[in-house]
Amino acid sequence: MDDSARLRLVLFRLGPHLLAVPADAVREVIPAGRATRIPGAAALVAGLVNFRGTLLTVVDGRIALGLEQGVAPGESVLVLDRGERSLGLMVDEVLDMVEVAPSDLRAGEGPAGLDPHMVSAAGMHAGRIFAVLDTDRLLAPALP
Repeated sequence: MDDSARLRLVLFRLGPHLLAVPADAVREVIPAGRATRIPGAAALVAGLVNFRGTLLTVVDGRIALGLEQGVAPGESVLVLDRGERSLGLMVDEVLDMVEVAPSDLRAGEGPAGLDPHMVSAAGMHAGRIFAVLDTDRLLAPALP
């Protein structure tokens, strides 16, 4: 198979779930740090962090996916490009970057316990099922 047809994904963990987003949507990964809460913001918005002199809205991945909230906040933030704007997605742990063939992904499926509307596909890595998230749907409630 042609290498150009392979998809690069960033794998991360949220609670017990192994998840992924397309690597081309991730500008970089930063430490979570402390977010300043925004009064009146949606519950899934963890707050704002200073990202290289600009304010970055950070979404709590656990709340966005309807998962049980952990005792400790996530350790990392995926800075996701959203057109002219960036948003952060707080995750428990960034694990790896992998390349998969599109034929190795099953569209619209995902592990039990995840909203199927948030999952665009599922695959396998190291013997575990992972879900590729639909970042547009996941982050839409945080956008004005």
